[in-house]
This record gives sequence, structure tokens and C-alpha cells, in this order.
Amino acid sequence: MKPATLLQGSSFSDERGTLQFVNEKIPGNYRRFYLMTHPDTNIVRAWQGHKHEEKAFYAISGSFCIAVVAPSSFENPSDNETPQFFKLTIDNKNFLRVSGGSYTGIKALTPHSTLLVLSGFDLAASKADDYRQPVNKWVDWDSIDL
Repeated sequence: MKPATLLQGSSFSDERGTLQFVNEKIPGNYRRFYLMTHPDTNIVRAWQGHKHEEKAFYAISGSFCIAVVAPSSFENPSDNETPQFFKLTIDNKNFLRVSGGSYTGIKALTPHSTLLVLSGFDLAASKADDYRQPVNKWVDWDSIDL
């Protein structure tokens, strides 16, 4: 299984308003969701990993850089891992699915951006499957240019 899968969404507008959607079958079995809003572009949420829990991300306003690392050793990852970078924006309508066994780093690229997060575990199970690494372990977040 790939550590991250990007699905393309779309939108439709008429006199009644706008629908944003991802009509492809979204793999996964999600138990909960939450919204994450970054008031500015200086905030970085990195690195949070889940050995088993699957997550999915969709920008509902603004834009985000999401970096994904699937290390060969999850509990003791090398400093030399190479992240995959994904840009999620309100305009590109991409839906990012991240499998268990991955660490994610998240940074808003525009102020007041909001991200929808889907989680495959309930809160208690998610906390039991939570691993952390230092924020700058794999990325110099100030140099991100997508």
C-alpha cells in the first residue's frame, strides 16, 4: 500500500450556489472528523505519526502543504527519510489519504486556512497510536515553496 494517495475533486456552480466534491470512491473506514484552522503561515504541526491509523485531508479554505514520511523504522526513524509533499487548496480540490505507518507535517500556505481531517480511529485509539518527532526532523519549513 502506498503511504499517501491523492484523489482529484471538483466543483459545480449554478444560481443556487457551489458544490465541492470528491466523487471517486474514497478508500478507508473513517470514524471521526475534525477541522483544523491555522490563523497564520508560521504554525507547523509536525511530525505526528500513527502506526496503524489512517487519516485523510481536504482543504476547505485557503491552502496547505502536507508532508508525508513513511519511514522504514517507525519507532526509530532515520533523519535521512525523504518526505512526499502535497499541496491542498480550496481551488485544486485534492483529497489526500495517508495510510497508517506514516508521519505527517502540516503547514498553512495562506493565513486563516482550514483543513478537514478524517480519522480512521476513535479518539482513545488514536491517542494510543500516536508517535511524535521533532518539527524540523525532515523539513526546513521556512524553505517550503510549492
